[in-house]
Amino acid sequence: MKKSLFPEKGRFYKANLHNHTVFSDGNETPEEIKEIYRKQGYQIVAYTDHDVMVSHSELTDSNFIALTGFEYEFTEELPPEIPFSFKRTYHMLCFAPTADTTYYPWPNPDFVWGNARKHIQPYYKGDCPHGYSVDDVNHLFEDAHAHGFLTCYCHPMWSTQHYPDYCDIKGADFVEVYNSGCYIGGWALDAGDHVYHDFLWLGSHSAPSASDDGHSRQDYCGGATYIHAEELTYEAVFNAMKNQDVYASWGPEIKDITFDSETKTLEVECTDAREIFIMSERRFAARETNKSGFPLTRASFDLTEYLRDTIAAGTEKTSFVRLLIVDGTGRKAVSRGYFAEELLKM
Repeated sequence: MKKSLFPEKGRFYKANLHNHTVFSDGNETPEEIKEIYRKQGYQIVAYTDHDVMVSHSELTDSNFIALTGFEYEFTEELPPEIPFSFKRTYHMLCFAPTADTTYYPWPNPDFVWGNARKHIQPYYKGDCPHGYSVDDVNHLFEDAHAHGFLTCYCHPMWSTQHYPDYCDIKGADFVEVYNSGCYIGGWALDAGDHVYHDFLWLGSHSAPSASDDGHSRQDYCGGATYIHAEELTYEAVFNAMKNQDVYASWGPEIKDITFDSETKTLEVECTDAREIFIMSERRFAARETNKSGFPLTRASFDLTEYLRDTIAAGTEKTSFVRLLIVDGTGRKAVSRGYFAEELLKM
């Protein structure tokens, strides 16, 4: 029986899950950000200013959700004569479970900088170390999860990070596959899903995020995380993010992904595409192209052999497939990874 991999109720809402304002180092006010994104068809913006978490729930209305969050960083300490461009850094987002959450995971007010210092909240207390340490990243994520937050690992290429830097990260609910601000700045590899694929291969059940990391107008409205929520409320949107009913895009849109439990066929419907890929953790992949000259709007992939071999190898918990859609301009949409044990239960 064919069934959608997204919930039966609800619809997709367009979100930017990474943005900055004058509350830290952005150029626009929260109100201006809302107006800019609403005009471009977004219904959700996560306000993730550096090192300070401020609720902008007054901006939420029936057509727009202001998610509460913040961005945190752990930066490598080098001798003062070495330029900043050499410093590796971890940048992470945390999304609050409610608009007016008053718990800030593992903070240290000594490391607040810029305009954020003007907006430190009464709950902002702690002594979190700020060295370059994956253990500190994991501690932050543990504390965030313990208090109901969701987390995201950001722009690894701008951060000058590579596999040894991120392979031991635990607890990233999202991994950025596109960062508009970084891409525009020249970090082309922050418009790609190879790091996300590594996270899945390492066993992380993360979801992809495409966002803007907006600091100025040139960054805005380039990437989007589409969230399939039952309704446009903070609670429904947060629950959909938690359930990973999402996909990431900086171009084409995914209309639906279905799986037929009888024929073992995975099918995707999308806006006009040049090619559609399915990939996995092992030597299984396939590609559909618009051979007829007309754009692709759907593709089907037979997973019978893939799932049979997965069962034979006993790797249902670690085997996954995911979709990549490429439009005529080379822009992409990225599905989350669907693990074999999830598909086999349908």
